Amino acid sequence: MGKSIKRHRPGKAIKLTGLCAAVLAALPALSISAHAQSSVTLYGRVDAGITMVNNTGNGHVWEGDTCGPPGCNMWGLKGREDLGGGSAAIFTLENGFNIQNGHLGQGGVMFGRQAFAGLTNPQWGTLTLGRQYDTPSETVGYFPSSNNFATGYGSHFGDLDNLNQSIRINNSVKYVSPTWSGLQVSGLYSFGGVPGSMSTNQVWSLAAMYTHGPFALAAGYLDIRNPATSPDGTGGVYTSNGNYVGSLGRYVALQDAKSMKSFTAGGSYALGHATLALNFAHTALDQSQYFVANGFANAGTGSDFTMNSYEASVTYQFTPALLGGAAYIYNAGKADYQDLKPNFQQINLGLTYSLSKRTSLYGVAVFQKAGGDGIAPVLNASGQVVGRTAIAEIPGAGVDSSSSRQLLITVGMYHSF
Repeated sequence: MGKSIKRHRPGKAIKLTGLCAAVLAALPALSISAHAQSSVTLYGRVDAGITMVNNTGNGHVWEGDTCGPPGCNMWGLKGREDLGGGSAAIFTLENGFNIQNGHLGQGGVMFGRQAFAGLTNPQWGTLTLGRQYDTPSETVGYFPSSNNFATGYGSHFGDLDNLNQSIRINNSVKYVSPTWSGLQVSGLYSFGGVPGSMSTNQVWSLAAMYTHGPFALAAGYLDIRNPATSPDGTGGVYTSNGNYVGSLGRYVALQDAKSMKSFTAGGSYALGHATLALNFAHTALDQSQYFVANGFANAGTGSDFTMNSYEASVTYQFTPALLGGAAYIYNAGKADYQDLKPNFQQINLGLTYSLSKRTSLYGVAVFQKAGGDGIAPVLNASGQVVGRTAIAEIPGAGVDSSSSRQLLITVGMYHSF
């Protein structure tokens, strides 16, 4: 969770120059105009609420941390210096945190959400280097309900397609083109950072987005080598999911694979007060270690695993202050191991009421049902795997269901600045 798309609405800029910019930017009450060509903006979001998860085997679980519709708790600094001729130097440093205990998100990384610098020009586009989001999640990611009204809990199964940006990309170079008649293209490449191995942790992605009036369409491709390795490479799926309320759970281990390749596409159409959206993701995991790590018999050296996620959603602006949404997601998986075909159906419902331009109340319900071939292990008293079963697990809930069904309800408020 913790996504850059639709994730913040910056308030007033704090304009600064000189070496003291980073220090003074931490003082929200101070606004200084010192140089017309340079600025630093402090922005962020604070979210608090209560989340209930059922079917845990021991009744309901109540959690005090939440991530609202725009995303999780965060703050950041954005800087820009005009260089003349329309060009500018830019930077972004963005931190995620847990408001309940003050801990850093993203596995304890100070600027774990984003940290990059680069150059931008309205004629030539934007080139940035650092820790960044992949390009499909910043384009196709506009369309899933989880990035509009359903919170990250409503993402596709395990966020295997990364449209909710569970993985940030380290050591990356990203280019975003200008917009030509509604069309914008973008690409990213990560060097991986593993000595003596160019391919380990290597990441690349391409995406394109087209908008025209009420219509929007995007498609993208993401390729990550060794997605579940240490945070010194791509960010590592296990460490980088620190912005979720809990862990991503048992199924995230599917991403412990030789490679992860995801094709995503989506579109939306605004019709009066309603917006209709569709999106699709195909994710292929090469030699996933999930069945090996969970002790399934004859799992060998791993199993290829694919997941197709289909989503349809609608949002409706009932009043200028009240937004409602509903979505249905069908996740269809396939494993080479015993030709297993699990599926996970999900319904997302959400309401957001704006008290002001920056402060909103929200309520979201997510229901998931696991079906088809079960891929969750059944253990005996000695901890040995004796079978398989279909177990539901809502992304980010942090708690496995004790059955094929799981319900999550979260309510809270967020304030953006």
